[in-house]
Amino acid sequence: MKLTTFSVLILAICSSAYAQTDERQPVPAASAGGKVEVIPPKPLDAAADPVNARSNEATADGLAIVVTIDGPTVTLDSATFARVPRLLARADRKVEGDVVRAVAFAGGQRIASSVAPDMTVNASEQGGIVRATRRQVALVLAADRPIERVDIEAPATNARGSLDVRSAYAQICRVDPKNKWCPAPAAQ
Repeated sequence: MKLTTFSVLILAICSSAYAQTDERQPVPAASAGGKVEVIPPKPLDAAADPVNARSNEATADGLAIVVTIDGPTVTLDSATFARVPRLLARADRKVEGDVVRAVAFAGGQRIASSVAPDMTVNASEQGGIVRATRRQVALVLAADRPIERVDIEAPATNARGSLDVRSAYAQICRVDPKNKWCPAPAAQ
């Protein structure tokens, strides 16, 4: 009985493989006289593309930053120019528990602010609930111009820091120095 079941299974697999390689339907290939061609991308009007329209409604230009808070000090781990979610890039959104506040500046002017949860309490297997003094926090800031500095405040541990984030635009400026996200050259 086992041999019969096994034989039927093998027959089903082989017939399926044979049907897929039937000589009456040749598989097109460049080596068989076919031609492979890379078609250049065709620009699509942004207004006509529903994916772009929806994305533009939900996101804005800005920075995604990651900071490490260790006791009273704040250090910048990364700052990346990105399209950021509008809902997360607001200082007036409701966040339960402790918060980290970020305020962005350009040319000495406050241009954006945001908040994120500050996970200061952690459950440890051996120690129960403990207060975390070192933690990483990700924040997003929406801005219509390059951000030069971000002030971070974490009241739960009395941490404060002022971070230079101009390096987030370096890659763009290397490729296109006249891009709107590149700082204007200093006047002579």
